[in-house]
Amino acid sequence: MLKSWKGELESFLASAGERTPTELINGIRDVGVAMGHEAGEALLDSHPELFSHRPMLTRAFIEMVHAQDVAEIRQMLDLQEPTSFGQIAAEKTSIGVMSSKDAYKRLDEVFEHVDFSRCARAVMVGCGGRPFTMFRIHDETRVPEIVGLDVVPQAVETANILAAKLGYTRMRAEFRNGRDHDYRGAQVVYVASMVSPKAAVVSRVADTAPPNLQLVLWEPYSLARLWSERAEETLDRRLEVVGRTRVSRNMTRDVFVRFRPGASGRSSAS
Repeated sequence: MLKSWKGELESFLASAGERTPTELINGIRDVGVAMGHEAGEALLDSHPELFSHRPMLTRAFIEMVHAQDVAEIRQMLDLQEPTSFGQIAAEKTSIGVMSSKDAYKRLDEVFEHVDFSRCARAVMVGCGGRPFTMFRIHDETRVPEIVGLDVVPQAVETANILAAKLGYTRMRAEFRNGRDHDYRGAQVVYVASMVSPKAAVVSRVADTAPPNLQLVLWEPYSLARLWSERAEETLDRRLEVVGRTRVSRNMTRDVFVRFRPGASGRSSAS
């Protein structure tokens, strides 16, 4: 059966040059959903040569998300009065990717696993120009400092403009690489799905974060691994997985990580 799915996937990839980024990514997602998440995992584990397509598919995924960001950010900037992101998030998207409402609601399970009650600082690595994860944390918690990091200056600028427009006074975005950031004082760190190199960022978190760290990794599963890195398999030895959410239709899930007993970076007082 895997041989048949491999043939279907390769046939689809052979026509990549004839497809838009959205058509390409959504077509692969359709194949992944049809074959099932576990079969997708087995296919990639059995045929690592398929990862040769990752550079091309990563570019396509980034272009697809950018197109959606541009459309929805323009709409949000036209708002006349501040409101929460949850109230204005789009129910559907014209280009067929995860809608803002879906992205916002996707985080429901995160709040079932992560305790924000004693969090003084939450850091989002790879926040993007439409930082719905930060918006959701602002809406759901009283965390006094929510910091977003991104390596794209325009994304940082846009995230801060949107935060001001929507009245999110406890959050800000910074132009900074997650590999270089000092995570002292951050009780919660969330690493976005397209952060790269993700394993290096996670090790930097382990080097500098306090022992009470709650780390969340937005990880690809099944065929989404063809355009996004997974840090879970090469996790820093000081860290351990303590839980996972269900795999979404977009072939991603949140993985919850903490320090192993007796292993930590900075002390909580530093």
